[in-house]
Amino acid sequence: MIIPDGLRLNGTSFSPRGRFLTAGRTFEPGELIAHFTTPSIALPDSPSLSLTCSYCLRTDTTVRACTGCRGTYYCSAPCQKADWGLVHKAECKVFKRVKSEGHDFLPTPVRALLHVLLRADMRNAASELEGHVEAFRKDGGEWKNAELQAMGALHYLELEMTQKRISEAVELGCKDEDIGQTGVFVNPALAMLNHSCVPNAFVQFSGRKAILRANITIEEGQEVVISYINSSLYRSRRQQALREQYHFSCTCLRCSDDLDVYQVAKIYPDGKLNNLSLKPDLELSDKPAIATSVKSIHTQIDKIYAAVSSDPPVELAAIRKHWQLCGPLRKANLFAIEPLPQTMAGASIYFVKLGNFPFSLAVSCFLAVHIDPFTNPMPFGPSRIKGLQMVANLLSNTGPMSGSETPSSDNSLNGRVAQALSKMDQATIAQAVLAIIAHWAPFAHSKEWQIYRDASMQLNDIEDLPGRGKERDLVKLWVTTPDDVEAAMFFDYAVLKPVRKLAGFALEIMDAEFSGKQGLLGDR
Repeated sequence: MIIPDGLRLNGTSFSPRGRFLTAGRTFEPGELIAHFTTPSIALPDSPSLSLTCSYCLRTDTTVRACTGCRGTYYCSAPCQKADWGLVHKAECKVFKRVKSEGHDFLPTPVRALLHVLLRADMRNAASELEGHVEAFRKDGGEWKNAELQAMGALHYLELEMTQKRISEAVELGCKDEDIGQTGVFVNPALAMLNHSCVPNAFVQFSGRKAILRANITIEEGQEVVISYINSSLYRSRRQQALREQYHFSCTCLRCSDDLDVYQVAKIYPDGKLNNLSLKPDLELSDKPAIATSVKSIHTQIDKIYAAVSSDPPVELAAIRKHWQLCGPLRKANLFAIEPLPQTMAGASIYFVKLGNFPFSLAVSCFLAVHIDPFTNPMPFGPSRIKGLQMVANLLSNTGPMSGSETPSSDNSLNGRVAQALSKMDQATIAQAVLAIIAHWAPFAHSKEWQIYRDASMQLNDIEDLPGRGKERDLVKLWVTTPDDVEAAMFFDYAVLKPVRKLAGFALEIMDAEFSGKQGLLGDR
């Protein structure tokens, strides 16, 4: 097992916490701890094969199918050659057989198991991983699924399906792996990172590489922990996810003391980093009272979770159901408690689909100011950066940058939002938001991140607009020196107050559209 520089492997399989990784030196918030590269399995999700390079995993370029099997796709000859040498020389025959039997592709877990069986380096690496064999055996349904996956892999490899071989394949398939929204990443050293619902580090993926960064200051010798799940979920849902996916119960501080997102945000150090954000003051002084409200509606929150889907709602009926069920949370002003954040994020996307960018912008501003800073206390939280990207993109669709267009003067909700937008310097707001993204995105991922690249290009375009010299320079001064009095006053007046003004429309918009059977925009 190759442990990257900066980390140390501790413990044994028989230790209370098993094997784990500690920091080899002190790491500051957002600092790169390590890259995890080889030996690894990095696969796109099977339904996305025709859109993704099977080697570098790029999705933003044209890909062409392997002429041998038509089952894998590559963006370039070098990527195809590299994958051929790594595994596809053997895998190509398997994909031909899959196609000949009338299937478009293999399920992603089966393909991952194939790669382990085909690659000697991964077989050796997988033997060092912790497994969940006993937990799988106890769960008859999961064990049966694992057996079926193993039998599928052996079938396409044309290997005899003896019980011994099936059991060995199942054990390999029960090893730790990261299953993301876009594929699978298996790396033995990365699998040594333990879980906590109050993580001090986080992992991002870039092609065939996993990037580990510090979430807060990590002292030398301190265990490095990440969250395997969405840690902002309510405790009962977190525990359920961990049992079902990873077969253990969490006893971290957040779980043992049943801390909500506001309490966790309050104990996070390095809050001063938020000076360079849309939430420079997390306003946590009154959160103990809010925490009491969380506990007082504990039963109601459990009922809400039981009634809603775990997937973010994006269609009208689902958003409406979520919004109405979340009434107790709204009444208590507990907007950062799930599933309210997912509901409002889904509503923002819904409004984009309808072409109502002002409504989407108002809801996204509410998320950026009143929700994301509590679910992601550090300003470089990846999901927080993505929320800012949404705000920046929407600003480019909500009217002329100059704000010269005169909207309707009617007093309807649509009219009032339009009037508010017309009085704002949207170019300055966009520049500030993009500058925040460009500053923090490398700490959230890397300069390879597409979000960083896009934000940097958009920022350059706005800074080159004529007639904005003073505003441009004040925003740039604020980014480099947030404590500068003139720059701070300008940022508060030209950016924070307008963003809060837009956010102030969000709840009215949500109520108007999702509280009744017929919204302002009608059922579409």
